[in-house]
Amino acid sequence: MRWPWQRKKRSLRIGLALSGGAVRGAAHLGVLEVLEREGIRPDCVAGASAGSMVGAVYCAGIPLADIKRLALRLQWSDVSHIARPGLGFFDNRPLEDYVDRVIGGRCFEELPIPFAAVAVDVMSGELIVLNEGPVAPAVRASCALPIVFTPVPRGDQLLVDGGVLNNVPVSVVRAMGADYVIAVDLVPPVERPAQPQTVFDLGVLVFSTLLRSAYSEAHTADCLIMPDIGHFSWADFSQTLDLIARGREAAESKIEQIKRDLGR
Repeated sequence: MRWPWQRKKRSLRIGLALSGGAVRGAAHLGVLEVLEREGIRPDCVAGASAGSMVGAVYCAGIPLADIKRLALRLQWSDVSHIARPGLGFFDNRPLEDYVDRVIGGRCFEELPIPFAAVAVDVMSGELIVLNEGPVAPAVRASCALPIVFTPVPRGDQLLVDGGVLNNVPVSVVRAMGADYVIAVDLVPPVERPAQPQTVFDLGVLVFSTLLRSAYSEAHTADCLIMPDIGHFSWADFSQTLDLIARGREAAESKIEQIKRDLGR
């Protein structure tokens, strides 16, 4: 017979909410490095925009070392091309093909770690949680930054970047069953951003301004990690190693709190 006080305490179900941030998404890899080193693996993950791309590949079981190698080789030509005149300057359909190749064409139901990507239907103004069917089209929709990239049609919906309404999807992770949520926010406040040089730079600058002025769920997480990347470009892939390092530093500053909270 086991007395009530002898029963093993149920371990907390860990959730990870990964924000958008374009090229800054590489910082998520530094955070994941620290969590893996400490044996802390999420039971579920939700991501917006760049966070959806990192989350999808990680939840597909691709080793983190391999994801880093892919990130260091990634270029805009791998994930987008100039669009015909229409609802965006660029088409990110190549992103869908790229993710599909990396994860082997998997559906959400086949992922070792439960995952969801968030997008926004501009026709209804609603947040759309994508967690069924093929993963790659969902990632493409979640990364479709308005005006910069063409929106992604889905039935009678027209989907754009999930960050428009929820750039740090903490509530989505909780709805997936997480008891303890670690959020990574890649859009920290900055005193004065760099002067935009391209239409993409201008688009993300406007978008990031809107994100910072809108309601954010980041503060509702049990642990919030904010890498010091406010002055990093949103579009320069040459920064990848530095972004990973900043993500690692930010996670190191929070890891003792996380271990205490989880009773590690």
